[in-house]
Amino acid sequence: MKILSVNIYGYGKLIKEEYTTAQDFVQIFGENEAGKSTMMSFIHSVLFGFPTKKEQEPRREPRMHNLYGGKLVVQFEDEEGPVEIERIKGKVQGDVKIYFKDGSTRGEEWLHKKLNYIDKRTYRSIFSFDVLGLQDIHKNMTEDKLQEYLLRAGALGSHEYDEMLSTIDKELKSLYKRNGINPVINQELEELNSLNDKIRDLEKHEDSYKSLVNEQIKTLENLNAKKHTLNQLDMVRKQKMKEVMYHKDIKDWKQLESKLNIEPVNFPERGIERYESLRNHVKQSAKDIGLRQEKLKSLIDEIQHIELPDKSVMAYLDELQKEEPEIKQQNLEVVRLSNSISNLESDINNLQSDIGWTEEHLDVDDSNIVRETVQSLLSKYDEIMLEEQYLIREIDHLSSDIKQLDLDIKTSEENQIDDTRMVKKRELLDKEFELVEKKRMYQLIEKDYEREKKERDRVKNWQAALIITISIVAIIIGVTFIVNNNFLYGGLSFAIGAAALFILVITNNREIDSLKTDYQEEVETLQNDISQLKNDYDIAFDIEDAKDGRQELKALKAKRNSFRVKLGDLNETLSVNEANQDHLNTQLLDVKKALKVNPDIESKYIVDAIFTIRDIKKKRRQIEKEADELASIKSNLEAFDQRVSEEVSNLGISYSKNRVFHEAGQLASKLSSDESKYYRLREQADLLENEIAVLEEKNSTSQKELNELLDYVDADDEEEYYYYARKFDEYRADVNRFKVLSEKLDEEHFDYDLRNELSSRLLADLKEDEDQINQQIEVVNQEVQKEQQTLVELNNDIKVLEGDGKLSELNHLYGMQKSVVQSLSKEYMSLTYIKILIETHIKAIKDERLPIVIEEARETFEFVTKGRYINVIYNEEGIFVKHKNGQVFHPLELSQSTKEMLYISLRLSLIRALKGYYQLPIIIDDAFVHFDSERTRTILDYFRTKTNDQVLYFTCNLNTSIPSSQTIKLKEKTK
Repeated sequence: MKILSVNIYGYGKLIKEEYTTAQDFVQIFGENEAGKSTMMSFIHSVLFGFPTKKEQEPRREPRMHNLYGGKLVVQFEDEEGPVEIERIKGKVQGDVKIYFKDGSTRGEEWLHKKLNYIDKRTYRSIFSFDVLGLQDIHKNMTEDKLQEYLLRAGALGSHEYDEMLSTIDKELKSLYKRNGINPVINQELEELNSLNDKIRDLEKHEDSYKSLVNEQIKTLENLNAKKHTLNQLDMVRKQKMKEVMYHKDIKDWKQLESKLNIEPVNFPERGIERYESLRNHVKQSAKDIGLRQEKLKSLIDEIQHIELPDKSVMAYLDELQKEEPEIKQQNLEVVRLSNSISNLESDINNLQSDIGWTEEHLDVDDSNIVRETVQSLLSKYDEIMLEEQYLIREIDHLSSDIKQLDLDIKTSEENQIDDTRMVKKRELLDKEFELVEKKRMYQLIEKDYEREKKERDRVKNWQAALIITISIVAIIIGVTFIVNNNFLYGGLSFAIGAAALFILVITNNREIDSLKTDYQEEVETLQNDISQLKNDYDIAFDIEDAKDGRQELKALKAKRNSFRVKLGDLNETLSVNEANQDHLNTQLLDVKKALKVNPDIESKYIVDAIFTIRDIKKKRRQIEKEADELASIKSNLEAFDQRVSEEVSNLGISYSKNRVFHEAGQLASKLSSDESKYYRLREQADLLENEIAVLEEKNSTSQKELNELLDYVDADDEEEYYYYARKFDEYRADVNRFKVLSEKLDEEHFDYDLRNELSSRLLADLKEDEDQINQQIEVVNQEVQKEQQTLVELNNDIKVLEGDGKLSELNHLYGMQKSVVQSLSKEYMSLTYIKILIETHIKAIKDERLPIVIEEARETFEFVTKGRYINVIYNEEGIFVKHKNGQVFHPLELSQSTKEMLYISLRLSLIRALKGYYQLPIIIDDAFVHFDSERTRTILDYFRTKTNDQVLYFTCNLNTSIPSSQTIKLKEKTK
C-alpha cells in the first residue's frame, strides 16, 4: 500500500492542508510545533479510527474549526486505480467511507479486511520507528533482557505478548505461591484450615449431636422418597384425567377406523367440475359450428362475383411504374444539363473579359513550366523591389546621418581650445603640482628635520655650555694671573674666553637664517609664477575635457568620411538594381503577349491569368461532355415515348407524357384491389372451414371424455354419476376426520394399543380408576405430613444442642470459605492455562518466523554497518553478530549506535517476513536523532534504495541530500 496524498480537513492545528506523498521515500521536515506529530497521528486515525478515551491519546479536534478528519488517497497492489479513504466526525472512532475509481463505495469492514485486521497498536510496534524505541535497548538491560528485547523485535514486533505474560505472572503470584503468606489463596487456605480445626474440636464433645444429625438425614431421605411417590401418583392421576377427557375422541376414532376399513369409492379427480365443464363445452361448440357454417356460405357467394386480373397485365403495369422515377430523373437531368451548359458559357465569357480575351485561344500554353517561369520572374521582381526599397531607405538614413555629423563637427570645432592656452594650462598644472609636491615633501621631512634640529640644538647647547665653561675658566684664570700681576697670561686667558663666546654667537645666528630663507624663497617664487599665468592667460578650463573634445572631433570627421563612402556604394548598387528591374519588366511583357492577355494587366496577376485560362479550358471540356450526355438522354426519352405509347393503347389508356404514369397507377391499383379482395375472402373462407373442422374435432373429444367419466364410475346416466359423487365426498370427509383425530391423539401421546384399550372401556370405568388414584394420593399425603412433623422435632432437638450457635456458625463459615477457595482456584488454573497457551504460541512464532527474519537481517545489518559486521547468528543461546575479522560478539559488547542498527535491521527483516500479510508504509519519527551524519546518511540510503515499502520520514533536521521532489516542508502557522 502506498499513500499518494494526504488531505486534512481539520486535525489539531492543521486546517485545510493537502500534501502529495506519491514518492517511495518522502522526507517531511518541520521545526518544533510545525505539525509533524499531528500529521502522523492523522494518518493513524484515518486508517484505524480516531483515538478513544481508553487509548490515552489526544483526539486533536480543531478548536476553531467545525470540520474534523480528512482523507488519504492510497494505492493498493490488487486494486486497478487509487482508492480514497475518508474518515470524518461521527461515532467515537469516526465515520469512514472508501471511494473507488468506478464511483462505488465501501465501509469500515472492507478497510479492516484490506489491512488484514491489524490494529493501530500493532501497526505502530512493527511499521513505526521512533527515538524512544531505540533508547529502550540502553535502559540498564541485562544479558537475558537484551536478548529477549532483540528476539521480540525480530519475531513478534510488539510488546503485547510480553505485557500479557507479565500481567498474568503478576496476577498468578498475587493469587498463590507454594510457600507464600501474602497471596490471596494462601491466606484463604490458612483461614479454611483454621475453621476446620475449630469444627473438629467442637464435634468431639457432641456425640448426641451426631446421632440426631444422622436421624435427621434418614428422615429427609424417607420424606423425599414419599414426595417422589406422591409425584408419581399425581402424574398417573393427570394421565387418567386426560384419558377421561379424550375418551369420546378415542371412541370416534375407533368407529371411523372400522368404517374406513372397506374398499374406498372410486371417483375421478375433480369429477363434477370436469363433467359440467365438458357438458357446457359440447353445447357451446354446437352453437359455434352452426354460426360459422352460415358465415362460410355467405363468403363463398361473394367470392363467385369477383374476377381475378391477368398476371401479365399486373406485371407490365408494375414494371412501368418502376420506370417512372428513372424517366422523371432523366427529364430533370435534361433541364439541369441545359442550365449547366448555359451557366458555363456565361462563366467563360466573364473569365475572358477578366484577362482581356475577345475570343477563346485554346492553343495558349498554360503548362506548369510557364506558370513556374512566371512565378520565378515575379519572385525575382519582388526581391529587386524589396532590395530597392531597402537601398532607398538606407540612402535616406545615411544622408540624414551625414547632415547631422556636419552640424556636430561644426559645433565641436567652435568649442575647441587653441594650442597656446593648452601649453600654458599644462605649464600651470606642472607648477601647481610642483608646489603641492614641495609642501608634501616638507610635511614628510618636517618631523625628521625637527628631531635632527633638536639633536643639533642639544649638541650645540652642550658645545655652548662647554665653550662658556672654558670661557669662564679662562676668564677666572686670567683674573688669577692678573691678580698675581701676570698680565700676559691673564690677557691671553681673557682673549681665549672672549673669542670662544664670540664664535658661539656667530655660529648659531647663521644656521637659523639660512634655513628659513631658502624655503620661503622657493614657495614664493612658485606662487608668483602661478598667479602670473592665471592673470596673463584664460586657462580656467579642464584640460582632460579639452583633450576629449579634440578626440571627439577627430572621431566625428572619420565617421563622416565612412558614411560618405558607404553612400556612394549604395547609389551605385541602386543603379544596378534599376537596370535589373527594367529587364524583368521586359520578360514579363513577353509572357503577357504569349498568353494573349491584356498587356496593361499588372504583372502580379499573370499567374492568376494562367489559372483563369485553365478554368476556361476546363469549362469548355465540361460543356462538350455535358452536351454529349444531354443528347444521349434525349434519345432515350424519345425511344421510351415511342415504345410505351404502343403498349398502353392495348390497355385502354391514351398516351400522354404527363399522365401516362398516373393512369397506369390507377389501373394497377384497381386490379390489385380486386386481387387482394379475392384472396382475402378466400383466406377467410379457408379459415372458417379450418375452425369448423377444429370445433367438430373438439366437440367429438369432449363427448368422448364425458362418456369416459360415466364409464369410470360405471354410471348409466347423469343422475347415477351425481350419486357416486356424493358417496365419494362422504368417504373423503370421514378420512379427513380420521386424520385430524389421529394427529390430535398422537400429540397427546395415545399410541395405537392404548387407543384400542380405551375404546373398549366405558367412561364410568375410567372415572372409577381416577377416584381410586385420588384416594391413594390422600394416604401418601398423610404419610408425608407425619415425616415432616418428625423432621421438625429433630430440627428442634438439634437447635437445642446448637444453642450457643458456634458449631452452626463455623459450619456456615467453612462452607462459604470453601466456595471462595474453589472460585480462586478456578481463576488460578484459568490464568495458568492462558499462560501456557501464550508461551506455546510465542514459541511457535519464534520457531517458524525467527530463522527467516535472521536470514533477512544479515544482509541488512551488513549494509547499514558498511561491511564491518558480516553475519547475524541465532542459536539456543540467543542472537550474536560476527565481525568481518571473524570475531563473534554478544549484543551487550556492541556500541550504542551498533545495537540500534541491529535492532533496526531485525525490525526491517520482520517487515519483509510479513510482506505476504501486510503491505503498509513505514513511518519514522526522527528515530536517528542520536546518529552521527555518516550513520544517518547510511540508514537513509538503505530506506531509499533497499526497501520495497513506502517510507515517510518525519524530522526536524533537514537532509539536503534528499531531492526537493521527495521533501515536504511544514511551516508553523502564526496566529
